[in-house]
Amino acid sequence: MWLAMGGTALAITSPSFAAQNWVQTYLNAGHTSYNSQETTLSTSNVSGLTLLWGQSVAGGVTAFALDAGTIYAQGQGSSSPNLAAINAANGTTLWTITTGNGGEGISGNTVATGSGFVFAGCASASASGAGAVCAYGKSHGRLVWQFSNPCHCLPEARVGAPLVYSGGVVYFGYTNGGSGANEYIVAAAASTGDVLWTYVTGTSNTLGSAAPVVGNGMVYFTCGGTGFSGVCAVSQSSGSFVWSANFGTGTMGLTLGSNNVLYVNGGSTNQFVALNATTGATLWTVTGNSSQFPVSVAKGIIYATGSDRYVHALHAPTGHEIWSLNLASESSVSIANGVLYDDQEGPNNPATAAYAVSDGSLLWSSPLPASNLNPPPIVANGILYITNGSCGSVCAYGLSGG
Repeated sequence: MWLAMGGTALAITSPSFAAQNWVQTYLNAGHTSYNSQETTLSTSNVSGLTLLWGQSVAGGVTAFALDAGTIYAQGQGSSSPNLAAINAANGTTLWTITTGNGGEGISGNTVATGSGFVFAGCASASASGAGAVCAYGKSHGRLVWQFSNPCHCLPEARVGAPLVYSGGVVYFGYTNGGSGANEYIVAAAASTGDVLWTYVTGTSNTLGSAAPVVGNGMVYFTCGGTGFSGVCAVSQSSGSFVWSANFGTGTMGLTLGSNNVLYVNGGSTNQFVALNATTGATLWTVTGNSSQFPVSVAKGIIYATGSDRYVHALHAPTGHEIWSLNLASESSVSIANGVLYDDQEGPNNPATAAYAVSDGSLLWSSPLPASNLNPPPIVANGILYITNGSCGSVCAYGLSGG
């Protein structure tokens, strides 16, 4: 069922940014992680980044977004995850709420903003232990609607694939719980939570855990079944089946390029693959230590994080490798104005480092140590936002003198 709740908005003033936004995890509904509008930070000056502010979020941040001058950060919490709104200009916390556990897990967690709301995984209001997707007012953090379908059994229902926002609709995967229960993709109206359509993949283990991507009139997600496991595509408007491609695994990352190509970071297949986004036909396949992180796409190059922590720069039309370096990467990378920003892990690495996209040469790094929570960085309006560094749960770096 879905549960709608409303409340009176509280006026909270955010700084006026003319600006670029990073409205959801991986930037957009295609998960390209490339800000083409950034012009301030570049290879020539990124070495001058200095800390502007740091702010704490309980338990560390698993996903975050930037919208209209506010950072929305999903905190892990010790026992009950939370969501915080932070002034992106000075680091002041505007509000913090308890979301509860959405059941998505840390590695695939996403948050998104749109239609005046911030969307995140949350705990079901009608069943203990069940996961849900919630919409909160951006200005005040109050719950507006919630989708959940608890079974009141074990294992309880949960969010099976993280959410993505596109054109007034929130898409996500859901698992009903119990033995032999249905798993499905949901399209819900962003303003009300009304279910527009569902696509049932089958029963247990037929819905992959990868974050779906949206574009080209379709929703792409990982799926499986008897003798099949790979990628599925359904109509964005109706949820009707369009095509599927078998990879033998549902643990991988998906990115939709502007060139009508779906790029697959193939997880345990040890392959990077490009598919025709309309038909699912394979365009090229490259052998490599692939992982479950979505690739990043910028100016005809894809940047794929491997399971070996290498980042591979591949020519998007052919898959030809341009360079491959061990950047200790633990997530998708973020790209802006010729610079690659890479989130790292462990006490002997920085939380984030910046590299030239041309050859992978190191340009800058934040102080040690890094965390084991690794959402991709945000870069917009001449500021780099990172998570879980020595400076705090969310930190802003900019150039001296503005």
